[in-house]
Amino acid sequence: MLLIQIIALVVLLLIFVQDMRSRSVHWVLFPVLIASFIAMRFMQQQAFEAIWQPVLINILFLVFQLLAVSAYFSLKERKLVNITSGILGWGDILFLLSTAFYLPVVNFLFFYIASLTVIVLTWLSWQLISKEKVKYIPLAGLQALLFAIFFSFNLYFTSVNLNSDDWLLNLINK
Repeated sequence: MLLIQIIALVVLLLIFVQDMRSRSVHWVLFPVLIASFIAMRFMQQQAFEAIWQPVLINILFLVFQLLAVSAYFSLKERKLVNITSGILGWGDILFLLSTAFYLPVVNFLFFYIASLTVIVLTWLSWQLISKEKVKYIPLAGLQALLFAIFFSFNLYFTSVNLNSDDWLLNLINK
């Protein structure tokens, strides 16, 4: 199990480095990440239904989000807009799809919203103080870095289990 966790962390860091350097990520990293996430869930002896039901819900949520973003930009531009042409990269989409295979629904939604919020606020702050103005946010890379931190936190603190929504629901109920 530890080897698979290390592989997942290395892949997350590779995604971060590649996206920061070249604003692109080699596609082969995402199937490796998905395979390691699925393997970890099976090694935790989770039932097939306990794994695939949240994955399907997470993917449906992503599809809805992508359709909503596409519809927004299409209405704004008054023509059909392909959001993967300059708005959102395939790496960004594939990274979110990868995390959908590991996180249960509430944790996925929390990571999705929290990571986007942190990244946008950090990026806007950086743009205010930086002399170099960059239009595009390396979203997949920054989300991979945040997920690596989130994932590492899970390895060291047993009270936080990313494969269960209980820790987050308990935190919300306090």
